[in-house]
Amino acid sequence: MLTEQEKRVLDIVSKQLLITKGEIMSLLNKEKVNGTDIMLQRLRDGGYIDKVESLGTCFVITQRGLRTVRGQD
Repeated sequence: MLTEQEKRVLDIVSKQLLITKGEIMSLLNKEKVNGTDIMLQRLRDGGYIDKVESLGTCFVITQRGLRTVRGQD
């Protein structure tokens, strides 16, 4: 079961499709959310997001993550 904060991270990633860790942290800091590293790791371990190494470390949402955001999982 995902926490509300983890669902918020999934929502952010689903809207951006490709986002850096710094961008996620910046958006969550504005909402006064802590523990971003742990949330990202839990979402990766659960198969909701994946890490992409390109010009830096970015995160993308997986099919499972999209289904969860849409309420189909």
